Amino acid sequence: MSLKLPILVVTDLDGTLLNENQQVSSRLQNMLDRAKNAGVLFAAASARPFRLAKQVLEPVLPLFSAFLVSNGAQIVDTTTCHVIHSEPLDERQCVDIIAMLKNKYPQAGFGWEYKEGFGCDQAFWDLRAQGGILRDPNPQRMSSIPNAPVLELVMATPDYKADQYIDGCRELIGRDFTVTDSSGGVMEILNANANKAHASQIWAKSLDADLRNVIAFGDGLNDVPLLRAAGMGVAMANADDRIKAAADAVAPSNQQDGVGVFLTDLLRDEGLFV
Repeated sequence: MSLKLPILVVTDLDGTLLNENQQVSSRLQNMLDRAKNAGVLFAAASARPFRLAKQVLEPVLPLFSAFLVSNGAQIVDTTTCHVIHSEPLDERQCVDIIAMLKNKYPQAGFGWEYKEGFGCDQAFWDLRAQGGILRDPNPQRMSSIPNAPVLELVMATPDYKADQYIDGCRELIGRDFTVTDSSGGVMEILNANANKAHASQIWAKSLDADLRNVIAFGDGLNDVPLLRAAGMGVAMANADDRIKAAADAVAPSNQQDGVGVFLTDLLRDEGLFV
């Protein structure tokens, strides 16, 4: 195939770019450095908020032009740390959604990502204390409902099987929201326009490009819209079959530095590496 220039790479973090130690290996860093020197531009796309994405990518931060965080609800310029786009949920919408879901799932706990910091109710706090939830609630932000617009509303349950609740949630709250799961122990609810595909489109447009220029890497349900929309969608070998079915190609696993290996081979085939 012939890649469309400029080449933009949007990569998920957990289970994709990061290994099981939540790190970018030195080998992978070298491969990404080489791709950047060849003209590739990188964005990280994650369900993590900016502070948690930045935390794990601090050693390789100069590689990235942008962070598409909270599942695409916020786009942050990594050079300036300025928010360049946001798709929040109104707190009144969150209150209504929590009420409906609490009625159906009384053991559930709810958390919400404000523009700065994570708040939650007592049930969520207690569930997170048991482990298995990738969020960082602040005890100073505990309340029964959010009191300001949020980037992401999340629901945790005692069994941690978030993807089992997606269809029921969509049926209950309607199709005007993005409902997904990123294997972080919670089901995620966002503004309808908040997803990695839409955020990638906005980022690409800011560079006078579009989704046809994007090579996307991912391993989770929240990556599927982007894998389908990108010029090339690449699922990781460690992803399940639903994710692979949405992709154009499969890369080696995150433990094998799959993003770097796939990208290096692709760029070599295109004559961009010698």
